Amino acid sequence: MSDSRRPRVLIVNAYVDPWRSAAPMRLFIPRAMAPYYLAGRFCRDRTDVRVHDEVNHGALLDPRLFEWPDLVVLSGLTAAFDRARQLAACFRHARPGVAIAIGGPIARALPGLCATVFDYVCQGDVESLDDLIDDALGAGRRAEDPGPRFDLVGWSYGLGFVETTRNCNFSCAFCSLTGEKRPYRSYSSDEISRQFRAMGRVQMLMVLDNNLYGSNRADFERRVDLIGAHWRRGDFRGWGALVTGDFFKNPDNLARVAANGCKALFSGVESLDPVVLKSFNKRQSLSSDPATLARLCAEHGVLFDYGMMLDFGQQTVAEVDGQIDTLLASTDTPLPALLSLTIPILGTPYFDEAARAGRLMPNLRLSDLDGQKLVEWPKEPLERVVPYVADLLRFRGRKTALLRHAVRHAWSRRSSFDVTQSMISLLGPLVRYGGSLRIGSIRQMRQSWREPRRTYCAMSNPPSVAYRPPRHLPERFARDFEPLYVTDGAGRLTEELQAATAGNR
Repeated sequence: MSDSRRPRVLIVNAYVDPWRSAAPMRLFIPRAMAPYYLAGRFCRDRTDVRVHDEVNHGALLDPRLFEWPDLVVLSGLTAAFDRARQLAACFRHARPGVAIAIGGPIARALPGLCATVFDYVCQGDVESLDDLIDDALGAGRRAEDPGPRFDLVGWSYGLGFVETTRNCNFSCAFCSLTGEKRPYRSYSSDEISRQFRAMGRVQMLMVLDNNLYGSNRADFERRVDLIGAHWRRGDFRGWGALVTGDFFKNPDNLARVAANGCKALFSGVESLDPVVLKSFNKRQSLSSDPATLARLCAEHGVLFDYGMMLDFGQQTVAEVDGQIDTLLASTDTPLPALLSLTIPILGTPYFDEAARAGRLMPNLRLSDLDGQKLVEWPKEPLERVVPYVADLLRFRGRKTALLRHAVRHAWSRRSSFDVTQSMISLLGPLVRYGGSLRIGSIRQMRQSWREPRRTYCAMSNPPSVAYRPPRHLPERFARDFEPLYVTDGAGRLTEELQAATAGNR
């Protein structure tokens, strides 16, 4: 690198698309903001920083971008380890000598294996990047007053993002935060205000906390009042956040957030079956009936959204089908914003229990753990469950019922919601389950067209074309395109995975 130019830093959010598309998914909300918080650790005047988010920008396939950086900082969900390794190979071939770092859930779940692949492994929070900057780029490249680089986000439908807490005070068995065992902590008012200054004025605000409510009511009120002060000042027209089920047990909580400009709340209901919730150690959601919570929120002018996970190891097709039909038949109950199969995320208690019980399917790749295919043995025969999953996740055979429900539900809430909320209530489920055409660059579209058909079952699902090394890559990079297997042919954890996670136990 010449002393006459500033070092170039590329921050990449690696992503494995479960729908096998390389094109951008620009309607996915909330966007990944970690790359922009990482970008804020670099000095603006002494570094050139870019961000590529493979969710919002699509798969990174541009050879010019592979040739550009002096330092690459990779992050992503644990299932994206293979993708991060593939990207590292492409960067190293295009620009020999480039320094490559990995952080986030991947680094925390697989620190030993990451150390053999990447030059730097950051297991801490965003602040841990500072030492890496000093080592990789030299002194003076760190930001003196770090703050998120929201100026790099680009068009985001008028949405702004802030974070007031980190991690979560609950220990749900399936959650990666539980596996990481990092403490829940809230930001000071100064730290939150710094983010607001970096954000500027936006149409709507999304609070990125894993749990806005937390374990300290006084602190919750402080943070809500601070958000409300910015709302009253006109910095945004309303805001939304994620809360846990215990939030709704005190009616004063809803009144307080509504009085401070809250327009939408998301809560992880996860299952309508109490037995399943208890198996997830998610007792805070035992009383989270979505119909009741949606009605309570609407009384305060707040849109309610939630997620559901389907566990065919504990539920039958008939039971799941009955729950979906009940939701579609209920005008008062919104459809879930997220519909997923259970995911045994590496490092979580749920994963460990599934592995001990022999529930994991054979020859399971880490990248298979995406929530959109069966990776655990169901309680009913595969020939019954797999076709049902394939139809349900695309709402095949239910499109008319989907449209009817969306219209009726939005109409029923017309007196409680403003125009924006009503449009979200109407269009949200149609976008999620109705199917949409994703358009990207020629390279991205060509890769999408080459993808083999999905089977919705890990045992038969063929690997993505991303596992085929580009023709111009030398043979020495072939190892970087081999998948990391979670289980062997007998369904037992592979020796490679056990070695990679041995230090985490």
